[in-house]
Amino acid sequence: MEKGKILGFSGSWGSGIATLTVKNLKTGKVENIPTDNAPTVRALESAYGNIISAGRTANINKIKGKVIFYDYTDWGSLAGFVPEEEAPAEVVEAWEKSKKKLRKVV
Repeated sequence: MEKGKILGFSGSWGSGIATLTVKNLKTGKVENIPTDNAPTVRALESAYGNIISAGRTANINKIKGKVIFYDYTDWGSLAGFVPEEEAPAEVVEAWEKSKKKLRKVV
């Protein structure tokens, strides 16, 4: 489980591939997370509203700076996310545990 601030999103409806750019709040690193374009745009729309714009574009300014909890699939793409303010206790707990593991390893 990770927590980060959204820095950007880019993708192509033609290819179906997108990248969610997030600053990981645990490591401080900027991560470019591969994801499916259309499902991710719809999820961002559902979470924040007014993301989908005319001409099959996404209004990225509506999501920049938003803090999310997110996770990866086994192959490194985005498994899913939840806005910080909507995160259930189990998600926050999983993130807290992952921070402790990082401290032990470092």
